Parts: sequence; C-alpha cells; structure tokens
Amino acid sequence: MALLALAFGAVTLSSCESTESDRLAVIGAVNWTRAQNGLPALAEHVTLSMKADAWAVQLRDECNIRHSTLSDGAPPEWRKLGENVGRGGNIEQVHTAYLNSPGHRANIVDPSFTSMGAGAVWGTCNGQRTVFTVQVFMRS
Repeated sequence: MALLALAFGAVTLSSCESTESDRLAVIGAVNWTRAQNGLPALAEHVTLSMKADAWAVQLRDECNIRHSTLSDGAPPEWRKLGENVGRGGNIEQVHTAYLNSPGHRANIVDPSFTSMGAGAVWGTCNGQRTVFTVQVFMRS
C-alpha cells in the first residue's frame, strides 16, 4: 500500500500539519480499496486536503470526533461531497475501521466521487498517541 500511495503523486501543501507521507498514505489506502473494488483512483484535490487537514487539527485539539460542515472550505465546483473522520493508533488501523463501517465504506467506494482530500494529524488523546484522519470526497 505504501508504494501505491507514492504512485499517486505528491502535492505540497503550505500551512498544513499533516505530513506529506501521512496524507499520501491515507489517499493511497482509499485508492487501493477502490482498485480492489474495480473503481478508478481518486485524484487529490489540494483545496480538499487543506480543508481535511484543518479539520483534523481541530479534532486533535478537541480530542473529539465529529463531522465538519461539508461545504465550508469546499471548492465552488463541488456537486456532491462526503466525509470520513476517525482516529486510532495508526493510519492503517483507522482505514480498517472505515472499511468495517457501512457508511464510511460507502464513501470510499462511491463510484460517483472523482477527487478527494485527506488530513492525518498526530497528537495525544487520553494519554495515547493518536492519529486523527479526515477524508473529504467530491464529485464536481
């Protein structure tokens, strides 16, 4: 999966807390799952990644999980949006939890989505090192 994450290219985002490798790992996991289900890869959308990163920072700072107002910070060309938010011990663990949740999985394998953004921010929550991931999906 790590090689797949690298294969989808790198976009450098300014003012982000997510590391490029963590962000690409989240996107790579989504695209690996989509490939396993016969679906095309989602292109990274920089604006969506900035939105996802900012939301992941807020969740980390609150030590809480909740959804954002999806249209806030979304690009004007959106026609459909979806969002997954989660936390766990590592990115793979959070991705597995998404896949085991029908609603989260539905976003990952929705054939109408064409692009996505991702954030993955580390922090300490309840004494545990935790990664907060946010995936924002879009059809334009």
